[in-house]
Amino acid sequence: MRYQLPFALLLAATSAACVDNASTATDDTATVSAAIEQSNGGFDTTDEAPMFDEQTAFQSAAIETDAPTSDPMASDPSVTTIANATTTAGHRVLIAWGHMPADPNAMARDWSGSLTLSRGGMVVGRTIGFEPLTDRVLPRTSKDVIAFESVTKPFADGLLLRILDPDPASTDPLTLTYHSNIANQDYTLDLAQLATGPLSIDAGDGNRVVAIELRDHECEHGVLRGRWRSLREGLGGYRGVITNADGEVTGHIRGVWGQRQNGDRVMFGKFIATDGSFRGLVVGTYEAGHFRAKWLTAAGDHGVLGGMYIDSPNVAGGVFAGRWAEASCAQP
Repeated sequence: MRYQLPFALLLAATSAACVDNASTATDDTATVSAAIEQSNGGFDTTDEAPMFDEQTAFQSAAIETDAPTSDPMASDPSVTTIANATTTAGHRVLIAWGHMPADPNAMARDWSGSLTLSRGGMVVGRTIGFEPLTDRVLPRTSKDVIAFESVTKPFADGLLLRILDPDPASTDPLTLTYHSNIANQDYTLDLAQLATGPLSIDAGDGNRVVAIELRDHECEHGVLRGRWRSLREGLGGYRGVITNADGEVTGHIRGVWGQRQNGDRVMFGKFIATDGSFRGLVVGTYEAGHFRAKWLTAAGDHGVLGGMYIDSPNVAGGVFAGRWAEASCAQP
């Protein structure tokens, strides 16, 4: 993958100068085609209306909603003992399952089953995409097992977990295994592999299990996720939400991506807080299902973003998910 940006491009993007096309559209082929040839994709550093004043567009994208969960296991002595130990390593893992990209014609799939951690304990922080009639976390009985009911069509469900590893120096891998009650099948994630980026497991018929990890840091960091849409081959846009490490939505992001006339695959964007205040510009590259970008402010480099995408021509079809972090705690 080509993650290196030309020096001149970074220099232009870090300037505080604004451009006339501050509200670059992400759904128009001609506009996006012209935007990707600009040094910053047509985005500027001004404040915006909340959600870029595109509530209808974000609603049409049908980005999975999330909700906080009160997990009694958080105060269970079997978990608090691990949490209070000085040697414990904390992780936050977002795990999602479903049809990716979304397909309105797909058959419903029952994902009911369990997540099992190889050592340590887990606490459920938030649910993602859960619907009251079909989805719920079942009562917890063990610190290292989470049982749930979930049915997806055509989108995805997921959980944001806090994982506590009491022995991070162990040579035995720390794994998270999803067991399907319906198919009687297991999918195992080696959490060490998540250090370099999201993992995606093909679960058949267009379905996937995707996981993203965040390590505990003192600085600002979190997750970004949303819809990645193609307008034509090699050109498109994206919209999504920005969350903090606890999964709480703190802002929104929108941008463009495409292959320039010189062959470079570039992506640009802008993200704002929930009140519309400017947080940063996105200047980066994408290729083969992965993206990596600089988080830039008027003062210069502020951090990084990176993750995976799955393309689709449908407004509510394609998906992207990844991590963002300030430079002082930026992960690989």
